[in-house]
Amino acid sequence: MKFLCWNCRGLGNSAKIRELKQLIAVNNPDVIFLSETKMSANDFRRVQNNCRLQNGLAVNSEGRSGGLALMWRDGMNVSIQNFSKHHIDSKVRLDDNKTIRVTGFYGHANPNFRRSSSDILRRVGESVREEWVVGGDFNAILNDAEKEGGRRGVRVQMNEFKEVMDEMALVDIKPDSGWFTWVNNRNEGSLIKERLDRFLTSVEVVENFPFIATKVVRQTQSDHDAIILDLWGRKLKDYPKDKRLCFKFDVCWAGDEEAKNLERVRSALGPWQCQKFGKMKSEMRKLEKQIESIIDSASRVDSGKKLKEARRRLDFLYAREESYWAQRSRSRWLREGDRNTRYFHAKATGRLKKNNIERIKDVEGNWVTNSKDICKVAKDYFVSLFRANGQNVEIQEMGYMKECVTRETNEWLNMTYTEEEVLLAIKQMNPNKAPGIDGLSGNFFKHHWEIVGKDTIRTCLDVLNGEKDISSLNDTMIILIPKIRDPCEITNYRPISLCRFVYKIISKDDTRQYPNSA
Repeated sequence: MKFLCWNCRGLGNSAKIRELKQLIAVNNPDVIFLSETKMSANDFRRVQNNCRLQNGLAVNSEGRSGGLALMWRDGMNVSIQNFSKHHIDSKVRLDDNKTIRVTGFYGHANPNFRRSSSDILRRVGESVREEWVVGGDFNAILNDAEKEGGRRGVRVQMNEFKEVMDEMALVDIKPDSGWFTWVNNRNEGSLIKERLDRFLTSVEVVENFPFIATKVVRQTQSDHDAIILDLWGRKLKDYPKDKRLCFKFDVCWAGDEEAKNLERVRSALGPWQCQKFGKMKSEMRKLEKQIESIIDSASRVDSGKKLKEARRRLDFLYAREESYWAQRSRSRWLREGDRNTRYFHAKATGRLKKNNIERIKDVEGNWVTNSKDICKVAKDYFVSLFRANGQNVEIQEMGYMKECVTRETNEWLNMTYTEEEVLLAIKQMNPNKAPGIDGLSGNFFKHHWEIVGKDTIRTCLDVLNGEKDISSLNDTMIILIPKIRDPCEITNYRPISLCRFVYKIISKDDTRQYPNSA
């Protein structure tokens, strides 16, 4: 389970909503808690529609301050327990049927009233019997190491926060990356940085989830950065890798003349793509590290100015990246979906969690998590499903069947295939379909036909007219497509074969119909 918390400081403008979409698309959280939405529950429905997260609860703001929201993705079993203007408490049922308590919390910004919000957290803690995770903006620090610049933290307030944690036996989960989560964005030596946002968990969570990980996710549209907790963040992924599947032709390369001048497509386009478009991603990573360094290192006179410039540049690259991923997305998504968000990225590349089977039940109903064992379960099932039933099919009585193919039809079917038929088949095919094991989709042939056209037609005609064996082209990639939302057994998947584009041309031509037939 991934739990994301962010004090967004208002969601009334498109830039904030775009950044929220980016957070969700890139980090793929299961539960999202937002504080200081500064909008009513009715208005927040618009945000949910934009993010395509219909499940959730929103708490009304008080004028132009406050406002909370808890959202969760489809397939998550979440039940709201109680809420106030400072918290939303819920129960989350995990995949193994274990129930965990997840609470989004927002501490009062005024130190004089902070004790009242702490009392709310105490009352919630009294009803908790499960493993407990609390995340959000506590508006409090634990020690002097969590603040830099400005006046020193008030010792009484820090001790009160510690007492609340000790009373409820909560553990502060230190982030793996990042430290300060709030910056006042001022210049001339007035820069103040504090760690106000954090995750607290019960001792049982730390003991039962040894791979728990948290991190700070830097933002450009709020003085608060987002934080994310992943119960299995440090667990190593054991996915089988096949080098043949690492390359795929990208349609966005088609407009670049350099791509057309590359002789060895498979071996040269990959490094070219990395050099040409990878620079943008590299620059974004450098800016993120620069922002991280400015926030987490000692403040200087020009720190505030450098921070604003880095965030402005990073926001520009985010918008440019969205345009890049929009080119990679399918045309249907461009018509039906949001036109300027990083949902393009999610649609174009998918998610590792969705594209891989992390665990499956074998024939005996036991969970299997190792990738090799998962492959064995799938192979054994489909081999058993599609193997011969043992009946003797060599002797068949065909005399009772009526003759359907006339001599004229048979002569037409045995005619030599022509270049026109191959070209017609290609024009009727969708170039955006998933590529086969060679990674070359129909767009590659469409945009580079002047280079590969003659060889493609000659290969297809040689196979169709019986002059060449098709064995070099008919190896396919078998993909398992889930039939239901949360598949847990191999019977919940159906296999499809991703064929080479050239093989698709040949198979389409090979099924030609007699002109006068229905």
